[in-house]
Amino acid sequence: MQFFLDSTLYSYAQIFFSNRKWFGAAILVASFSTPLLGLMALLGVLISNLVAYILKFDAEKIRSGFYGFNGILFGASTAFYFELNNLLLLLIPIFIIITFLISAVLEHYLETAFNLPGLSLPFVISVYIFVIFLTNYNFIIPNIHQYGVDSTSSSLTYYMEIYFKSLSLIIFQPEITAGIIIIVAILIFSRVLFVLSIVAFVLNVLLLNFILPNHFDNLLILSSFNSILAAFALGGSLIIPSRKSFMLVILSSLMVVIFTGFFSRLLSGSLFPLLVLPFNFIVLATIYSLKFRKDQTDLVLLYFKPGSPEENFYYHQKRKARFENFKYLFPELPFFGEWKVSQGFNGEHTHKDDWKYALDFVVVDKNNSQYSNEGLKLEDYYCYSLPVTSPLDGEIVRIVSSVRDNEPGDINLQQNFGNTIIISHQYGLFSSISHLKSDSIKVKEGDKIKKGDIIGNCGNSGRSPYPHIHFQFQLNDKIGDKTHLFPISHFIEKENGKTYLRTFAYPKENSIAQNLDVHKTIKDAFDFKIGDKLNFKYELEGKELEESWEVKVDIYNQLYIESSSNAKAEIYLTDKVFYFTSYIGEKNTALYFFYLVAAQVPLCFQEDLYWDDTFSISLLPIGSIRYLAEIFLFYKNMLSTRGEFTFEEDEETQNYFIKSDIIVMGSGLFAFYKKQFNGIVKIDEHDGLKEFEINGDKNLLFKATKTK
Repeated sequence: MQFFLDSTLYSYAQIFFSNRKWFGAAILVASFSTPLLGLMALLGVLISNLVAYILKFDAEKIRSGFYGFNGILFGASTAFYFELNNLLLLLIPIFIIITFLISAVLEHYLETAFNLPGLSLPFVISVYIFVIFLTNYNFIIPNIHQYGVDSTSSSLTYYMEIYFKSLSLIIFQPEITAGIIIIVAILIFSRVLFVLSIVAFVLNVLLLNFILPNHFDNLLILSSFNSILAAFALGGSLIIPSRKSFMLVILSSLMVVIFTGFFSRLLSGSLFPLLVLPFNFIVLATIYSLKFRKDQTDLVLLYFKPGSPEENFYYHQKRKARFENFKYLFPELPFFGEWKVSQGFNGEHTHKDDWKYALDFVVVDKNNSQYSNEGLKLEDYYCYSLPVTSPLDGEIVRIVSSVRDNEPGDINLQQNFGNTIIISHQYGLFSSISHLKSDSIKVKEGDKIKKGDIIGNCGNSGRSPYPHIHFQFQLNDKIGDKTHLFPISHFIEKENGKTYLRTFAYPKENSIAQNLDVHKTIKDAFDFKIGDKLNFKYELEGKELEESWEVKVDIYNQLYIESSSNAKAEIYLTDKVFYFTSYIGEKNTALYFFYLVAAQVPLCFQEDLYWDDTFSISLLPIGSIRYLAEIFLFYKNMLSTRGEFTFEEDEETQNYFIKSDIIVMGSGLFAFYKKQFNGIVKIDEHDGLKEFEINGDKNLLFKATKTK
């Protein structure tokens, strides 16, 4: 029963690109402004979802409303356009099933062939088939419900009535009451969609009055609701909201007027109603054409399971900030311990032009000196003869090993790169390590090696006045070829007296860099495996509650934690860093608060190591300020988040702590706003993850303790 209730409500919500059951309930209520129309719409969704269930279509798609919303539109349209009689009541259920079948076929075809949504095109096709079929019985569309409004009203009242009626006619309701219910629900669900509905309507009125000044009310209403739906799709539901998507809304409003006029003329004299044909044509054509761009960064098509436009925006911004530089390979620095970047990108000496993306590394002492004694001997240099490692798994493809090491201060211009190893990795990437010690190379061409394997020793061969490592990525196996920009996956960098975790970044000149050394206790605490179960007791708003977690994996091999509170948090676990990538559920679960305080955790331990992260505004408990700020989202995102994290150790108890500060900052009109949360995760050496808590405004908001 719950399954069919969910599938019904989500189907109503899908009409307006929503994924909220309460929103679907509001649209269901609005659809009964005219009871007969509401009943036929309800019949449409119930039959569609029941047939999908009996035929064993994907249960999650049925539940999400994927197969039901076209049935709603078809059922409502039949009662809107026709006087119902026994024959129609017999035919309508059959055509609802036909609508479902068309929807299943068309959705699948458009998705697999063009990676496009079916929208409400199946409903349009089904209505046209229905109308053609009825000509066998001399049926005509009697236009039961009139589109127009009272033209004697004042201009403001007139256009407000047109606006509400345009919204109500999206679900074939002739009553303005339905439009009022719909817009209230839209405002609560999404400030972006609310703004878009007004902008699209105003633009449509202005453009239609300019292009077709002698139009009738029904044409204005038809073009208005097509314009509003197109704005919803292109302004924030199928494209991430941005200033450019807003410009696309303006363009789509013009296209709606043109194509509404075109299709109205094309269908005049026929029995076919215009319906949402302009909306479907414009949105599908626009989305498909955008896929052929060389640069996809300006107008970003939705690439994940949708939420509200605001949630889509926040999720994209968070993902971009966290993972934009992530690559398909995870290279490390080619050494053990701490090394200084003596020459970075676009360096002063040799890293120029085609060779600008190279790094030189040396070892220094606390006085920033590279050598002991006077530095007259190679052995005086701290890095000389230290092991060099492979940055990635790969195959040794080229070696130079017999170039003599220079004495300090001398250089060899004839054999510029000196002793060198070139390694072939996956996807056409090569790494090159040069100036190695003479006869120190421990591998041979053709050897297969693993990341971290020792392959040679630091030397002073080639164009190298003092011992150091020259390291670069390139796109072939030629020694000394031009460099290729490719980031180091994870490393620790000391800069300006602080120690930072860097992720898919590039070590800076004069900084001290090192690889992450996995810490067993930290790794064990976050090494979630399929089937793991954890139980927690926690305090929230003065209540003591319990929650259990289980680690699962989906059909895409995505690891996630599911809680007994129906929440889910997806995990991305590399060999050196743990990430939560998303959270779905209520904001009062133990899993939710753990997601906040452990969004990213390096699986190492270093006292006073700092790292930062970002959060989706929609996932933080910041109150109504968020909704006010979202009215201006197309102009500027006026709320931003930042999470700052660090490690601490209690040497007496041998407990480790992850401490976090989560800060929400306002800008522009909301520059006055700032809110901060402080979190702590306690990790026991023997028991792993022990407890976690989060505080706001110096008051404890939440505290959870793991139980056996």
